[in-house]
Amino acid sequence: MRTVTKGAEMFHAYLVEIGPQAVGVVTLESDGYRFFAIKNSFRALEDRTFDSAEMARSAAVDLYRDADPSLSALTSLAVC
Repeated sequence: MRTVTKGAEMFHAYLVEIGPQAVGVVTLESDGYRFFAIKNSFRALEDRTFDSAEMARSAAVDLYRDADPSLSALTSLAVC
């Protein structure tokens, strides 16, 4: 995991990918894991918080499946 340190603070960020496309970034904050959309089609998840990075990834997969069910929903959760 890549952790960015600024002063005494530590930031954790995870890249959410569906297939070869990065669709969002999830950051650990005091109130949970916050989603930031990279792709416009994932703006519905923008600024939502989740209990885990995996739950944010699952929400992105669900949104993807609802948008285009004929495509595969291969995903990964990469650590930045």
